[in-house]
Amino acid sequence: MEKLKYLFGNRKIKDNESCPCGSGVKFVSCCKGKPLKIIATSKKPADVQIMEKMRSAMKKCCMHPDQAHCKGKIKEAHALQNKKIISLLAGSEHHVYMLNLKKQPILITLDNGEVVPMVKVSKVSANDATTETCFCDYHDNIVFAVIEKGAPDFDETSEEMKFIYAYKAFIFEYYKQRIAYDIFQSYFRENPIAFQSPEIIGMYRMLQLKKQEFELVKQHYDTQILKNTFEGISTCAIRIPEQIKFAGYAYIAPDYDLNGKRIKHTIKGIMHRIAITIFPETTQSWLLLSCLESEKYIYEKLFYQLETASIDKLKFYINMVLPLYSENMVLSPLLWNAWNKEIQMAYTYYANLHGPDAIRMGMCIGFGLKNAARDKSGKAYEQAPKINLFL
Repeated sequence: MEKLKYLFGNRKIKDNESCPCGSGVKFVSCCKGKPLKIIATSKKPADVQIMEKMRSAMKKCCMHPDQAHCKGKIKEAHALQNKKIISLLAGSEHHVYMLNLKKQPILITLDNGEVVPMVKVSKVSANDATTETCFCDYHDNIVFAVIEKGAPDFDETSEEMKFIYAYKAFIFEYYKQRIAYDIFQSYFRENPIAFQSPEIIGMYRMLQLKKQEFELVKQHYDTQILKNTFEGISTCAIRIPEQIKFAGYAYIAPDYDLNGKRIKHTIKGIMHRIAITIFPETTQSWLLLSCLESEKYIYEKLFYQLETASIDKLKFYINMVLPLYSENMVLSPLLWNAWNKEIQMAYTYYANLHGPDAIRMGMCIGFGLKNAARDKSGKAYEQAPKINLFL
């Protein structure tokens, strides 16, 4: 509630706050009152402009804390291992399906005249899936070696493996968050008046909050990476006794547990997230959820529920929750083509939800989980939702 109050009740740049352009100077002494640059304006909504800028101008930089020892070029690093996860999903097709943010979004005009961007789920080469230019060749090889090609399957007793999976899910999201913040600053610097609508300032407030929240977590990971230790992370590892046809990673704060009870993850305005990775292996699959040890008290009940749930209840929860956080999900051609057009469109719609629409959909998911938990027979969990990831 505190977070929502900040986001929706603080949609004006104050004179004495640091200017959103990144100059470090107060807004009143920097960009306030600058004239509108007509030449720089666009008919596209500001959030679409930022999305397109991210698609075409992602910075190449290494996220490793020891940047003094970077070697080689900044590479297209895979958030999900190409040779172990993506290739398994791609099979003989050599491609997968995912929300491709590197492609031009479609602009859809709603009945009220509002123009919203829609990113399509499209075919992506296995070599390009879940890649970002966020590590140099040297650090990408040494940091993630324990889970890369040639490494054994996941071992739930390995603290190093659990730590590195959590770190990878976090750091790739951190990179995209940092780039989005930098791009907003550059747009504001060029044309501040055009980027002061309540909706755009709401986006800026979200970016500010995420920056504050992410930096605290990054400090812990950086310290551990530099010491080559793997401490301070609590991981819930769930084995799924089949090879799933999808994979994904996220750094999120799920709103509801398996019984539809709200998780109190926001404390004093700070949201505490978990790193999630789900992926197939040859004969089984894994769902990994990790948080800082200091945040374990927030998620220990969810972790216990996941560890003790029946396979049907576990699948029901994953089907209900993950499509809402599907920006980084990868689908095998077998799964995507098994869905009809209606389900494909529903999945795409879920994947594009954000802001108030995503909040409302999240509440509907909470109701669905709560209603299923009330069915003491357990039959509710045997009926897969429309978007079924476990075909």
